[in-house]
Amino acid sequence: MVGLALLSSAVLLYVLGTRNERRINRDWDLLLSPKGERLYRSIEGRVHNEMALASITYEEAFSVRELGSIEESKQLLDVGYKVIEKFSPNMMKLLGAMTNFSRMVSAMAPVTPLRPRDFKLSQISSLAYLNGVLHQFLVSTSERFRLKMYILGQSFQVGTRFLLQSTERIVKNESAAEREWEQVRAIRDDFQTLTDESLQGLRQLLTSLAAERKEADLDHFDRSGF
Repeated sequence: MVGLALLSSAVLLYVLGTRNERRINRDWDLLLSPKGERLYRSIEGRVHNEMALASITYEEAFSVRELGSIEESKQLLDVGYKVIEKFSPNMMKLLGAMTNFSRMVSAMAPVTPLRPRDFKLSQISSLAYLNGVLHQFLVSTSERFRLKMYILGQSFQVGTRFLLQSTERIVKNESAAEREWEQVRAIRDDFQTLTDESLQGLRQLLTSLAAERKEADLDHFDRSGF
């Protein structure tokens, strides 16, 4: 009976905690100014367009390969990598700007660490696990935000490196192609997750700037070059 009571209490606390977290996030989201919303939508649109181009290219490569057009699939794979090769530094530049501007706010919207189970590449999953561990040792949400942006940047680098390795192996060594194609698919999915997490961080930052009525900083962020 005691064990059942403890289990019930733990479940109740988890449910209540989840509800409180959602309520807090909604309250923060209401603070986003119209200018901040426009800036977010503008950057979100550009990021989604670039990521969509990569996804479409990779999907075409997967489809063409299933139809037996090996050489064409390799060419599409190379095109997909070139898109990511441009996209990844852009995202790291955005994350760097977000880190710098986060130092201008005294109170940051709540930050949650990355979840290892959301990633397929073991190296990125390990970075997400590290994010969760270090997250517990940081007191302020601003520090936690900067940690998460750093881990996201490292994850983009890792994903790009492994994507290049898999692409080169597919082109040069057909005997290992099946395993490498699966890794390409996994990395493509992880890039989508990293992108979504980055955009969530951007919204948190813009909300935090708006909460302190730092509209001028929104203009500076808009001109930061991303």
